[in-house]
Amino acid sequence: MQHEVNVKALGEAIQRHRDAKKLTVRAAAEQMENVSASTLSRIERGNVPDLDTYMRLCRWLEVDPSFFAVDVTDKPQTVKESALKTDDIIVHLRADKLLNHSTREALITMIEVAYAAARRNVLPNETQLTEEGI
Repeated sequence: MQHEVNVKALGEAIQRHRDAKKLTVRAAAEQMENVSASTLSRIERGNVPDLDTYMRLCRWLEVDPSFFAVDVTDKPQTVKESALKTDDIIVHLRADKLLNHSTREALITMIEVAYAAARRNVLPNETQLTEEGI
C-alpha cells in the first residue's frame, strides 16, 4: 500500500490551529523544536515537509502521523479526488473545538459511510426520495 501526505489538508490544519491559538507563523514555529518560520510558511502554502518536520507538526497539532496519510495505491482518479474531499471535511471537523469528541467522531463516521455508499452507487436518487415522501 502506498501513501502520500495530504499536504493541502496539513497546511490548512496548521493555519486553523494557529488561528485558534492566535499565533503568528513565527510564534507557532517557536513552539516547535527545530522548525523555522519560513519552513512552516512553506508547508502552509503546500510544500511537502521532511519526515522529522512532519512528525513535529503532528505532535504540535496533536494528531497521529497517519491522520494526513492518503492511500494512493491503484485507485481510480475519481476515488482519489473524493477521498481528498472527504479528508478535507474530516480535517475541518477534527479542528473544530466546539464539537465534543463523540459528536465529531459520529459526524466523521456518517460522512465516510455516505461517501462509501456514493462510490458504490447505492444512494437513493432524488426521484426515489420524492416518491417515498422524503
